[in-house]
Amino acid sequence: MMILANGSMHGSKFRCAGDIIFDDVDISPGQICNVQLKPFSETCNFLQYQKPLSPEKPYFFAQIRTLTYNSKITLGIAGPDIAPDSHPGNWLNSVGYHSNTGQCYTSHQCVANTEGEKFGIGDVFGVLVTYFGDKKSTVIFLKNGSPVATRFLFGGDHSRYLPTISLENGPIDLGLMWPEAAMGVPQYSEKNMLHWIRPLSVKYDVMTNMFVYAGEEKLTDELIIQSPHPLAGDIQHFEVIIQEMVPNSPGPSVSLATCSPLIPTPSSTLAQDYLRFDLNNKVIKVGHKIGWGVHYNPEERNRPNFNPKCEQLVYCYITANMEIITGQMMMQPEGGFYPVVLLRDGATRVTIDVESNPKPIGHNQLLDERFKAEFSQAKKALQNDLVNKEVKESMLRKSQDVAVTITDQFCRLKLAADKTGIHVVQFNKPLTEDSNFFLLFIRTLNEDSGVGLGVAGKDFPANKYPGKFRPSVGWTSRDGKLYRNMRHDGNLSGERFQEGDMVGCEMEAFASEMSVALFTKNMRPVATAYYTQSNKAEFLPTISLCANGHDVVIDVYWQNMMRGAPIFSVVNLEHWCLPPGSVVDHSTNTVHVKDHSAPVSIQAPYSLHKGYNHFEIRLTKDFGPDCPPPAIVLSTATPLDPPPNSCLKLDFLRFWAVDEASTLVQVGDLVGWGLLYIDDTVHHDEEQLVICYLTVNHKILLVRVIYQPPGGFYPLVVLPPGLNEVSLEFSASIIKQHPITSNDVDILVGEATALMQKEKEIIQAGGDPSTELAGAALFRSLPSAEARKQDLSDNSSDSVNRQRGGTIKDKTVEKSGKTNKMSTTITESSIKGKKLKRVPSKKSLRGDSKSSRSCIIL
Repeated sequence: MMILANGSMHGSKFRCAGDIIFDDVDISPGQICNVQLKPFSETCNFLQYQKPLSPEKPYFFAQIRTLTYNSKITLGIAGPDIAPDSHPGNWLNSVGYHSNTGQCYTSHQCVANTEGEKFGIGDVFGVLVTYFGDKKSTVIFLKNGSPVATRFLFGGDHSRYLPTISLENGPIDLGLMWPEAAMGVPQYSEKNMLHWIRPLSVKYDVMTNMFVYAGEEKLTDELIIQSPHPLAGDIQHFEVIIQEMVPNSPGPSVSLATCSPLIPTPSSTLAQDYLRFDLNNKVIKVGHKIGWGVHYNPEERNRPNFNPKCEQLVYCYITANMEIITGQMMMQPEGGFYPVVLLRDGATRVTIDVESNPKPIGHNQLLDERFKAEFSQAKKALQNDLVNKEVKESMLRKSQDVAVTITDQFCRLKLAADKTGIHVVQFNKPLTEDSNFFLLFIRTLNEDSGVGLGVAGKDFPANKYPGKFRPSVGWTSRDGKLYRNMRHDGNLSGERFQEGDMVGCEMEAFASEMSVALFTKNMRPVATAYYTQSNKAEFLPTISLCANGHDVVIDVYWQNMMRGAPIFSVVNLEHWCLPPGSVVDHSTNTVHVKDHSAPVSIQAPYSLHKGYNHFEIRLTKDFGPDCPPPAIVLSTATPLDPPPNSCLKLDFLRFWAVDEASTLVQVGDLVGWGLLYIDDTVHHDEEQLVICYLTVNHKILLVRVIYQPPGGFYPLVVLPPGLNEVSLEFSASIIKQHPITSNDVDILVGEATALMQKEKEIIQAGGDPSTELAGAALFRSLPSAEARKQDLSDNSSDSVNRQRGGTIKDKTVEKSGKTNKMSTTITESSIKGKKLKRVPSKKSLRGDSKSSRSCIIL
């Protein structure tokens, strides 16, 4: 019997919503159930089978019969509380796989070793739980019987493992085999190399028994090959045979990894989700073998009920030509460690061997000895970790109406529906530079209820949201706004969060006078805001709850209960603070935003610093008076409070190619901002004099000395109404050579010092420097370029037109009427420069290797 979904429960078998038509029948073995989405149905339509997957029935699959060009199918597993307009995987403790992109999500996260691939008409796509764990389970996704991705399914309540699908953009026609209908499960083996999960650009050559990179372009990134099974049971060791080793190339890497990253990151250093070994190409040659293995507790592994995939201490070791070269005790996560191999340039061919030495019997005694030697120390480390992450109710300052349940993983807060007003819970341990992030899982939250999170001091009122008291900073669920010191203005509007989300607060920059909080939603950055507190003992995690007639339940991972904040890469646009609904095209580094009637902004998650000192956009669209281009900005985390009264202290430094400034650039140009730090002894987060420079096509046009604010200047791009996309360029995020000479620095700093003295005199006379000096030509060309000014005048008139008469605007947000406008003759910079010494910093180590790409500025 075909049933039209209407947002209701159908007996006890299905939960559904939207325009889905499906067979509402009792399920029998081998029975295919028809599921259809009506034409022109564009929104998310939802169907959930109410019998959970189990060790006896761990699998279901769909036959794809009909799709349109923009259809989207999501197959996955979720609990009964998932919102009907959500996709499985984009909800806490759920997992899902998207047909149109091949992306696979678990608890909102799609980052993993296995990236997946698209599926469509004619494909059979399945979801299989491969291990049912106590706290989390492992899931593998199969396309036409072959594994394409693995993910954790977080949460140990197996009764919530409900087969779930969502459909968008009909017509769609599927044949579903629910768990009771699926007869058996797909069989695949790590011994069959065709079953290893790999990118489409990597092929397995059966004749040579090699994995080979088959792309036409030079390999610039690492390509990951992963086993469909973890090391366990009969196969506890694998090897990679080196088939290519180009001189001066690093060679392939061999790794052990969990099936996807752990969420949140465990507090113990023994609990890692990725163990990697990079080869020494001076020692390793073609034909050599490199391997990883796991060794189990000799006192446990021979017991009848021993489970090799459970969470337990194991000895992880590396072999070179079957000799053990190093090893370490690690906490194996539930589901086990998966073999992983990484191909890269100069190492594009490997053979993987899991059969020659699956259990290195000859080393068994040595491995037993190493396990026993390190076991007690590992147990001690785990015990110390338990002590460090312990949370007692006495460590919380809280409303008596908030019920607290503390486990070894998280702290559950519950406010009953009948409790009125706002109720505060504050952790008495301050955030520090080493422990600077706490995380909330929103379990139960009605749209009429409210949750706020942020940072405040010991005197914070018990009936306020963080940010709505001075000094404090916070973010609220109902309006999605970020507040600090009772203000909510800024470049970024924030966004709402709700049940099923996870939200976090990181003190991203610690400065002497005020610091910067970075708020995250589902492990992506949302916005930054200042916390104007100098006493680091007052950096207390603060949460506010408001029931408003509905229960509120959240799970809190305080900063001592996990290892740290999510790490973002400034060269990955999905890691930038983006307006809600934005889409990133990685092939062109372009952000597409929704239609907007007011300007919208995108901002880097971290400020410029000594390891990331330049950013730029490419002007890809025609622009003019009626269709202005994007503005490129150096901005503070939020507007300074109180507003500065100095021309050297700004919170918004902008170049916008409108009016006279439009003559400086044209379509196709790269426009960027860079910083030169003058004093290497001052930390990059502190207030200090810096030289800002504007670049066009990697040439410096204008320079200016300015005070960098506490926390630094954040790269910001503003899109005016009518402009819905902007492209960024990341080939020059670190400037190592530039034409700014030491003499230039002396002259520019001398001029700034003179300006400081003039401002001081104005203040002593009762004036306002930012008003009286408005319009002064504070931007200028490099002093060393002035001597060549006459030579430039001999250039073509077109060149001169593009180099003269520019208008640069800089302003303080609160004092927009005091914007300085300067007409400056642009002169070409010297091609000679001195090399900057790269200074290591906390931020420069964040993200992947792409976060530091050097360039020479002319």
